[in-house]
Amino acid sequence: MRRLPRPVRLDFVAPVHRAPLAGAALCVVGLSAALALGLAFERKVAERSRLDAALGARAQPRHAAPTPESLKRAAEAATVERELSIPWTRLLAELEAASHDSTASVSLLQVEPDPVKQRVRITAEVRALNDALAYLQRLQKIAVLRHPMLESHERRKDDPEHPLRITLSAEWRT
Repeated sequence: MRRLPRPVRLDFVAPVHRAPLAGAALCVVGLSAALALGLAFERKVAERSRLDAALGARAQPRHAAPTPESLKRAAEAATVERELSIPWTRLLAELEAASHDSTASVSLLQVEPDPVKQRVRITAEVRALNDALAYLQRLQKIAVLRHPMLESHERRKDDPEHPLRITLSAEWRT
C-alpha cells in the first residue's frame, strides 16, 4: 500500500512572544553608547576647529598697507619680469642670419625692441636703396617678424662713402 504524504500545516498567525527584559536592556545600553560616542565626537570636532583657528591666526602675518615705494618697486619688478620672459634669442638669431646673408651690403647698427607693443625697430646702413629693399625682402621671409616695413631712409653726407641709413620696423611673433 502506498503511503500518503503527511499533510503540511501552515499557520499564518504565529503566537506573539513578549520581548524578554534582557533584550530591552541591551537596546537601552546600545542607544546610550551611541549617544555618548556622538557627544564625544562633537567635542573633538569643536576642539579641532578651535585649534585650527588658533593656528591660522598665528600663521598669517599681518600685512601693512603698501607704501608708494613698495608699489613702485613691484611695478618695476613686473616690467623686468615681462621683458625677461620675451624670447629674444630667436629674434636676434634671425636678424643676425639676415645680416650675414647680405654682409657686404648691410651693416646692422641698432636693434630697439619695444616689449609692450611687441615691435622691433632696426637701424642699418646700406650702400644703395636696392640693398635696403633686398634686406627688407629678406626680413619679410623671417617667421618671427610680421609686417616688416621701411620707415625712413636718409643719405649720410657727413660720411665720405655717403651710405644710406635706413630704419625698419616690424612686429614680432612670440
